[in-house]
Amino acid sequence: MTPLRSTMKVLEGGWTIVAMMACMIGDLIQPVQATDTDTRQALVGLAAYAECKVLHSGYSRGRAQAIVQSGIKTNGWQKQAVWLKSPQAIRVVALTSEAMNTSCDDFDQTSPQFIPAMKALDAL
Repeated sequence: MTPLRSTMKVLEGGWTIVAMMACMIGDLIQPVQATDTDTRQALVGLAAYAECKVLHSGYSRGRAQAIVQSGIKTNGWQKQAVWLKSPQAIRVVALTSEAMNTSCDDFDQTSPQFIPAMKALDAL
């Protein structure tokens, strides 16, 4: 539920000048924009999770692609998603997915790819 709808729900039963002003102010407040680095790290996390599921849980490439596409759409990353096809992104996703544990819910800190993956993520 959006903040405006939430406010509207609370205020059902009548508008007052204060309520109208609160809604107008709410529309003026812009959410904090993620940096390119934040978005790229999030895209890597999403793609690495999907790739990890292919490696360890028997997911098909199609299912993994659907996970990535759904995450991109849900988060509004369509413009930034092109970056995932870059050599840098492919390398970081591969390192990150190989550094994850077999449950794909955390990193395996004993993995030989763990430190290279962390360095690659930091370099984004």
